[in-house]
Amino acid sequence: MSINKNTYQLIDSGNFKKLEQVGPYKVIRPSPVAAWPPTQASLWKDADGEYHRSDKGGGNWSWKGSSGSRPDSEDEFLIQIPPLTVKIRFTPFGHLGIFPEQLSNWDRIRNVSSQLAGQGEVLNLFAYSGLSTLSVLAGGLDACHLDSSKGMVEWARENAQVSGLAGKKVRWIIEDVLKFLNREIRREKKYIGFILDPPTFGRGASGEVFKIEKDLPEMMDLLMQLCNNKPEFVFLTCHSTGFSPLALRRILEGRIKTPGNYLTEELSISETTGRLHPAGSNCVFYSNRVKL
Repeated sequence: MSINKNTYQLIDSGNFKKLEQVGPYKVIRPSPVAAWPPTQASLWKDADGEYHRSDKGGGNWSWKGSSGSRPDSEDEFLIQIPPLTVKIRFTPFGHLGIFPEQLSNWDRIRNVSSQLAGQGEVLNLFAYSGLSTLSVLAGGLDACHLDSSKGMVEWARENAQVSGLAGKKVRWIIEDVLKFLNREIRREKKYIGFILDPPTFGRGASGEVFKIEKDLPEMMDLLMQLCNNKPEFVFLTCHSTGFSPLALRRILEGRIKTPGNYLTEELSISETTGRLHPAGSNCVFYSNRVKL
């Protein structure tokens, strides 16, 4: 087994935890689905740190310092997720700044964007630290990046800078999703593609509440008004119980009028032990004009 300390790798999982190599650090984080024993228990012994989730929300990191340093939430370092460079932080909420289960989608987004290069703008909602946005830009399309967190949008802009994509055409928006979509409709704005990974529950920039069971149908209807129900592609992923890959496909099929194809799958992360770690649901629509 070869570990690359310049990037991200999921080493192993089990006992409701996952063992990850994140740049120079080997860390343990919670994994609510990992209800199985670790494949190789010996690999866990020299972990540099572990995130402990609190019953009251949030949590904290504990560090052994075997790597020679003890990072905190303010420390940053770069890793490579080719062709992108990404800033990583060990945040107080246990996040890193990447969702590795999206790796295959980042490649697909860059691929379809390259086939449609120069033909329009893509809207990325709940856009987090921006790797999907950067994949759009790397492929040659313009992007609108929207997240309700000012800090996350700034993180995404920093990722664009270190990835050499700061000069590409992108709009960075901090706003509630539904408010933004309604305003874009009034402006008669059009997009050729959409990327969204909605949370089960979230809050907008001004405290607006988003609940996926209530708000996802309305959001999808608004998105379809921004493309006349004829997008070139839609990447819809979800980590909420009850939204299976088939459910996501039905959500898209009932609205999209473009002739095309659907890819439905369970999101997963490959472990260096050879096993797959389940990580959500995925449905990709792509028109007959492009290939994944």
